[in-house]
Amino acid sequence: MESFWGFFTKRERFSYMLMAVLIGAGFYAMIAIPKESAPEVQVPVAIVTTVFPGANASDVELLVTNKLEERLFNNLEELNKLNSTSREGVSVITVEFNADASLDKSIAEVKDEVDAVTPELPTEAEDPFVSEVNFVDQPILTVSVSTDLPTTEFIELSEQIESNLKSVRGVSRVERSGLPDREVTVFIDSEALVRYGLSLSEITSTLSQANASLPVGSIAVNGVTYAISFEGGLRTPEEVASIPVGRSGNATVYMRDIATISTGTEAANTLSRVSVNGEPSEQSATFSIFKRRGGDITRITEAINEKIGEMEGSFLSDATVLVSYDTGEYVKDDLRNLSFSGLQTVGLVIIVLLLFLGWKEAIIAGLAIPLSFLVAFIGLYLSGNTINFVSLFSLILAVGILVDSAIVVTEAIHTEKQSGKSGLEAALATIKTFGWPLISGTATTIAVFAPLFIVSGVTGEFIASIPFTIIFVLAASLFVALAFVPLIASHFLHEHSPSPFVAFQEKITKRITEGYHNIVHRILGDRDTENVFLLSMAIMFVVAFALPIVGGVQVIFFPQEDIDFIYVEAELPEGSVLSQTDLVTRRIEEVLYNHEEIDSFVTTVGAGSAFGSAASGERFANQMIILRDDRKKTSTEVVDELREMLAPVSGATIRVSEPSGGPPTGKPVAIKFYGENLDDLSQAVSYAETVLESVPGATQVENSFASDGITFKLDIDRDALSRTGLSPQALALALRTAIVGINTTTINQETADIDVIARLNITGGIPELRDIPNATIDDILAIPLKAPNGTILLGSVARVSIERSNTSIVHEDRKRVATVSSDVIQGSTPASVVKVFEEKLDVEQMPAGITYSVGGENEEVNKSFRDMFIALIIGFALILAILVLQFNSYKQAFIIISIIPLSLIGVLFGLAIVNKPISFPSIMGFIALSGIVVNNSIILIDVMNNLRKEHPEWSSDRVAVEGATLRLRPILLTTLTTVIGIIPLTYASGLWGPLAYSIMFGLSFATVVTLILVPILYGRWQ
Repeated sequence: MESFWGFFTKRERFSYMLMAVLIGAGFYAMIAIPKESAPEVQVPVAIVTTVFPGANASDVELLVTNKLEERLFNNLEELNKLNSTSREGVSVITVEFNADASLDKSIAEVKDEVDAVTPELPTEAEDPFVSEVNFVDQPILTVSVSTDLPTTEFIELSEQIESNLKSVRGVSRVERSGLPDREVTVFIDSEALVRYGLSLSEITSTLSQANASLPVGSIAVNGVTYAISFEGGLRTPEEVASIPVGRSGNATVYMRDIATISTGTEAANTLSRVSVNGEPSEQSATFSIFKRRGGDITRITEAINEKIGEMEGSFLSDATVLVSYDTGEYVKDDLRNLSFSGLQTVGLVIIVLLLFLGWKEAIIAGLAIPLSFLVAFIGLYLSGNTINFVSLFSLILAVGILVDSAIVVTEAIHTEKQSGKSGLEAALATIKTFGWPLISGTATTIAVFAPLFIVSGVTGEFIASIPFTIIFVLAASLFVALAFVPLIASHFLHEHSPSPFVAFQEKITKRITEGYHNIVHRILGDRDTENVFLLSMAIMFVVAFALPIVGGVQVIFFPQEDIDFIYVEAELPEGSVLSQTDLVTRRIEEVLYNHEEIDSFVTTVGAGSAFGSAASGERFANQMIILRDDRKKTSTEVVDELREMLAPVSGATIRVSEPSGGPPTGKPVAIKFYGENLDDLSQAVSYAETVLESVPGATQVENSFASDGITFKLDIDRDALSRTGLSPQALALALRTAIVGINTTTINQETADIDVIARLNITGGIPELRDIPNATIDDILAIPLKAPNGTILLGSVARVSIERSNTSIVHEDRKRVATVSSDVIQGSTPASVVKVFEEKLDVEQMPAGITYSVGGENEEVNKSFRDMFIALIIGFALILAILVLQFNSYKQAFIIISIIPLSLIGVLFGLAIVNKPISFPSIMGFIALSGIVVNNSIILIDVMNNLRKEHPEWSSDRVAVEGATLRLRPILLTTLTTVIGIIPLTYASGLWGPLAYSIMFGLSFATVVTLILVPILYGRWQ
């Protein structure tokens, strides 16, 4: 090993050339590596979506969901979870496979099983669509355009905008809201049907057959082949009115004779408005732009903004354009902030080294940081990783760790040269002495990060870049420390007469060393003092572990950080129409106009937020709110304020939220109730909702059954129907045409496709262009039906009843489930809310057969912490194996590893002091700490072992004292550089602050313990 590392020092020209190549390749990798906002979480999850227009939730569950679930549940081998939601008109089944299953294979298996069961589904249902889940499938940029053009011209303009945005390389899709699509609606007059003896099925069939264009083949004329095409299609919406539908005597009956034809737009199902600087909102079209998986978010958003600029300079010159959300800018800000934090860290590390070693030593050790990063970037780029805020954080975290090896090498060469050796001799002696300890120290740090790959599910995918990044950086830092640092140090560290500053350094170092020597000398050999120290460690360990139990330290999953945008969602009762939702939304806007921290917002009526429920329908609305850059309050404080300000707004459930700081986990608190009887489930969740609302800290409590409504149920009188000669299918078709309408055909044009919808004008007056007809049940019963013996009314063969309907029916592993969920206010945690809820919940008040379980963030916390604990145990085992391999001693391995659990004392007391919770990042900090703290102990034990070989006549206590004293300076230096170097992380991000505090407090405490405990245990056991 010495000859391998010594090769780079001896063959200096080759080494400098290799260094130059690695620097160049590193810069290329740093520029070329894809950038994104968050890790692209990819887990084997498939979504099966089946549209069943007009069907209520119970029919969707019975006729679609149950059949698909049965097939999938019984035939998929690596199935982990099978959840579904049956709601009005759609079935959505979520198929989650085991974490190690192949995504492509899993999707293919689901498609095969769905294809097998599709023939059993109702013919009115569309074919199921299978898609994979991308947990970061959220818009990367949102742009709104407002103008005073008429609606039809505005639609044409928006289609042009959408087409231009889709042409940008890297854009996967563009979703438009706020404007209706162009549509031809054929309102069929029921009286005209009776007058001309026509039926609804004949009209819809005529419309479908009137639009046909296709190539019919070729003919040869005089040896020349000519293609023949048949142009029988509709080219313009106006042609629909002239389609013949029958004969009346000798006259032709046209579509215009039996229907009112609207050739404008579809009924508006979404509205969009934009407000800037508190000005009244203006109607707009909003475009949400999504990127392809793996695309560089900064490059794609730059290209989109360039395209928007081009459009503003041409056909959007008279329009107002607002980019309300740009993830690319946020990523650039994160890159700038964390890069600045990294530079601060490098600067602080160099200052510390300058104070304790000298300016040359400081620069040499400091050079190890950029060199290690550049080499690591090569590995990250070649392995297909990306730069996102998690990997950026990992790089900054690594700064405090990677410099340790360079400090040890630089300090050792500095010491060797002071003893009179040449540069080359000092470098080779340092490699010989510290090569294996540094390798094993780096290996132990890698050993605690590598098991993080076993963390499963969304969280595991979310943090996968942390071990990747840390392992690449640590491996690079070891290579730099043993290959390049000795090379550089051997040439640039020269003997020189000490300056007054250097003399002062040595004087201070000597005083500290002598003081430490005296303290350790007094403790070792005095069994009473040693026992008092060991007992105090045991007591502090117990007290530290009691802090989370007694509430001294809170426990959450991911802390919330201050972000630049928040969102408001409004949900009206089931059955609410768009105009009612718009009225409530305008009341919300009046509140937002006057809030001083809001810069702008975009309102969408007819859909929930893509960052929240992502629901669609006329009873949903949302505002995406952009906060001011110079605001005085955090996003969380603004959210809390808006919740209070919007509380008086009645008529809707209003939720104010901000995107979570960590991976997607759903609501912070979610209590799930299981049972087969829907009425019992409804009773249970209603009671649970009341209990949860009374729990301090719970806010925005939701009941999954709260939006259930009333349904008019039409039952067939089969005897009466059989006498008419009609079938139930004919009745169903008539009802669907009257209420929902049927898409009969599509007019294909260059700019956009225009659907032709046939709908019965059931009210008989001037037809209204709206998705839901404004009619009574009597109007429905008066629908005419053409029968063999004449025209009859629907009411003569159908009976009406009223019953309660379920908006949605949810299954988990084929069992019906209902949920009560909530957010938590600032200062509370999901765990504390759940604890109080379970104390207040009286199970006896729930119906028999109903069971419940705790889900939401609390469930994810328990699962992730369990995985982290397993990873930590595996890391311990790997560290122990490495230590036993190096020292060939169980005792010495135990001495070193005993520091790890004791470092928890510093972590827990430190979090309590700064009032930070135990969270996923802070546990990550402890895992990182586990690898760091053993490095000092490894070097101590190695030096002590060498002293025993050199001085066999010394007692164990003297060996321990002298060895600890000899390595005091590098241990203090590595600790100081790590702690001081990680300080910028405490304010760089609220999300990662707890991790930085964990390392700072844990390492500081562990260093003090190491310098006392290791000599005590070594003196006792050796």
